Amino acid sequence: MNQQMLSLANFTEDNLRAILQALPALIWLKDADGVYLVCNERFEQFFGALEKDIIGHTDYDFVSKEMADSFRANDLLAMQKGGLNINEEWISFAHDGHRELVETSKTPLHNSDGKLIGILGISHDITKRKQLEKYEKFRSSTLELLAKNIPLPSVLEAIVRGVEQLHTDIMCSILLLDKEGKHLVDGVAPSLPSFYNQAINGVAIGVGVGSCGTAAFLGQRVVVDDIASHPYWAPYAELAAQAGLGSCWSQPILSSELQILGSFAIYHRKKNALADLDVYIIEQSAQLASIAIERKRIELKMQHMAFHDALTGLPNRSLLDDRLEQTKAACRRHHCFAAVLFIDLDNFKPLNDEHGHNAGDLLLQEVAQRISLCVREVDTVARFGGDEFVVIFSELETEQTQAEQLACNIAEKIRASLSMPYQIDIPNAHKQTSVQHHCTASIGVVLLRHLHNNDIDIVKLADQAMYQAKAKGRDTICFLDSNP
Repeated sequence: MNQQMLSLANFTEDNLRAILQALPALIWLKDADGVYLVCNERFEQFFGALEKDIIGHTDYDFVSKEMADSFRANDLLAMQKGGLNINEEWISFAHDGHRELVETSKTPLHNSDGKLIGILGISHDITKRKQLEKYEKFRSSTLELLAKNIPLPSVLEAIVRGVEQLHTDIMCSILLLDKEGKHLVDGVAPSLPSFYNQAINGVAIGVGVGSCGTAAFLGQRVVVDDIASHPYWAPYAELAAQAGLGSCWSQPILSSELQILGSFAIYHRKKNALADLDVYIIEQSAQLASIAIERKRIELKMQHMAFHDALTGLPNRSLLDDRLEQTKAACRRHHCFAAVLFIDLDNFKPLNDEHGHNAGDLLLQEVAQRISLCVREVDTVARFGGDEFVVIFSELETEQTQAEQLACNIAEKIRASLSMPYQIDIPNAHKQTSVQHHCTASIGVVLLRHLHNNDIDIVKLADQAMYQAKAKGRDTICFLDSNP
């Protein structure tokens, strides 16, 4: 015990002062009347004065009356409680003007007789911690949006606006990479001027294409503190000046497989350097955008798989039924005719038997492409099953004769296309086998009238017409009236 007391006694006032100055917190000591007795260097920076000029003065000599009143009220509260008092407050540092949110702890001090002699204050900077807490709350609320059926542009805008609300002096943007991976499109930047967004929409990525174009091309963060002087912005300096932009930091948005999806950018009105907290915000925001983009793309893919044939990519029977109902409604609305074709390949099984299902699959894919090239954009081509396909001719003519003629012309175009030879390259483990195959089609056609029999199974009738075409020798077209 005596040895411990001796060691403590060896700590001189200079030793204790050195420890006090080394601490990153603001530390000070006042007497019961609020007069300063001691403070450290960090506190000197807050008041913008040296310790020798602070000692013997009160808060009212250095800060506004409103702030000094607040400081004094918290001092009195701690002294009245007789114990620790903690509060949060924003303070501005006189030496450089920056602001910090601090957590201030004030503890009353007593002498050996228990008499109150002053108050010890310690303030810790919690700005970063509070901002991170706010960001995590914002991040959680954004992730909740993804669980709802909200369009991707709306989710991305929520991300942009959310980050901007956390930092009122910034403007954010999200740009997506197009399907070819060459241009930035579909920008979400509600706080940037419309003329600026329009000017950069569709810009080709590459080194020297601003911050975003460069980041998307290189796949790494690009920080431009001063747009006016940076070579990456030389082609866009005038545009940026017109928009009032001083700096731009851009983070590439990467998928879970590290493919570039787009860019997330933070703009400032004036020159601005990247700080540690900014790195966290821009990285996490880009990651949040990535989650939103990938999730929505997966949803679209799942929806597509639910209504499209996996082999050919054509609508399946579920989507065919929906398109048929839409066609019926259009017929009633526009008083026009429509038609349904049922197509069955005539010489498909021998190819499967001789060369396997891979060859058959390749043929079906080619058939799907040939049919699709023969029809109009308003028409629907669906795979019904196996080697059977159904085509809906939507919104034909209002006169029956003309509608039949148009349906016959398109059906003949399909028949002729499907009868052309097929060159099928079948991959295998050792080498590719090339097979030439001849395959025709039997086609049944039924005209759908706009005033009668809307509840009739039109596909079944077209199937019956197809069997009539088979009976007539195949590679032919047979018409069947839906209202005999």
